[in-house]
Amino acid sequence: MPYSHYDLATLKAQLEQAQLADFLYQHQQHMLVLQEAFDEDGSALNTFVQHEFSADQIGLQFGLRLSDHNIEFLIGLTHSNQDRGYEIGAGNLKGDQKAFNLMYAFYNYPKAFYLVSMPLASTSSQLEQAIEQQLFQRPELAFLDTAVKTNPMGEQVQWMKSFIVQQSLNMKVRIQTSLI
Repeated sequence: MPYSHYDLATLKAQLEQAQLADFLYQHQQHMLVLQEAFDEDGSALNTFVQHEFSADQIGLQFGLRLSDHNIEFLIGLTHSNQDRGYEIGAGNLKGDQKAFNLMYAFYNYPKAFYLVSMPLASTSSQLEQAIEQQLFQRPELAFLDTAVKTNPMGEQVQWMKSFIVQQSLNMKVRIQTSLI
């Protein structure tokens, strides 16, 4: 089984050495969350994207969960917008969600938090499938379907969904590489 020889202390040391984030938050004895993640060049990783028409915004965070010597890759996603009618706070986060911050811009109100998990050893197609099933199929995130742009080849692309998948895939691969 890949990664079965890792404990949390070893994971944390390897990730710190790889400098994937400014800080690794340890939640209890089974989770690590990257705080202020870095891009490959050492600059701040872009974790926010906003719909150009609805002003719905998502913020991403990444982490790892260790269970029975298996490692899960975690994606924490905060959905926020400018509607003052409803807002969640840190108290709304339950269980392992509490390891994550609500990621939103100061002018927005957080509406929901979603946690996506999959084995760290999953393939890119398994990652896409997990995100599709655990996130994109949620009716409350239907605005992601309307975030469409035309790429240089003239094709219509759901760019917010592509952003989520690409940032998640990049971070998963960087974490995997740091553990080699």
